[in-house]
Amino acid sequence: MNEWKSSGGRITLFPASVSSPALSALELYRQVWDEEPDGFQKQANPLAPSVAHGSRNSLKVACLAQPGRIDFNLTPPSSKQEEAVSFPLIEDTGLLRAELLRVIDIVDRSAVLNSVVRVALGVQFLALKPSSAEANRVLTAHIPEQYGVKITDEEDFIFQINRPYPSRSAEGVKTNFITKWSVDRLQILTFAVSAGGPTTSAQTPASGSQTAEFIAASVNFDINNVPAQTPLPNGQPAPLLREALIAVARMQQAIGLNVEGFQNA
Repeated sequence: MNEWKSSGGRITLFPASVSSPALSALELYRQVWDEEPDGFQKQANPLAPSVAHGSRNSLKVACLAQPGRIDFNLTPPSSKQEEAVSFPLIEDTGLLRAELLRVIDIVDRSAVLNSVVRVALGVQFLALKPSSAEANRVLTAHIPEQYGVKITDEEDFIFQINRPYPSRSAEGVKTNFITKWSVDRLQILTFAVSAGGPTTSAQTPASGSQTAEFIAASVNFDINNVPAQTPLPNGQPAPLLREALIAVARMQQAIGLNVEGFQNA
């Protein structure tokens, strides 16, 4: 079984107009997933985002819409309360890829989502390990030898590069391809909630909390085009995002992650 799993994916659009979003997160959520979200939060003020979130198959999905930026986030489901605390990861990475493509297809068909100056796609892969030294060993095995990175038991390791390339799907557009290798220390904080009624001032809810810590080797891909002075021509945003998804699939395979579901993207 492959030790690398995804902790989530993201598609971001930067609208040509930085005024209030033309569509709220609720309307965008309905467009993409063709159903009502589990929750929706309106803009608290003109600069705050509206947020819609729900579940799609075995993923948590969310849309954030704010002036100048729209995010579609795909993350793993939280652990059930009765289960032992574990760090949530997406087991079916093919499903993550399918949902990213779903968002891209909606971008392709939506006039509002086509009026942007920049698009970005991000995907993170993690391998949980018992120690920093073990995470370092696993991580450096997937950093190309040409960079000469050598670490053993160091902590808080981060190595990032950008290898820009001219887009093949949008003439004249330069695309950033950022890859970040890191060893991350992750924490999950859980609270025990009493079923006997509200907490009083004499009680200490912190005593019922529990912190679980995890160490993970992490490879994060972030692909985005250099911002344009004018909106990208109609029809370009979606091909740029598809090109980015293909680039992630090829790169993760080239460095040996071989994540199931992205191998033949």
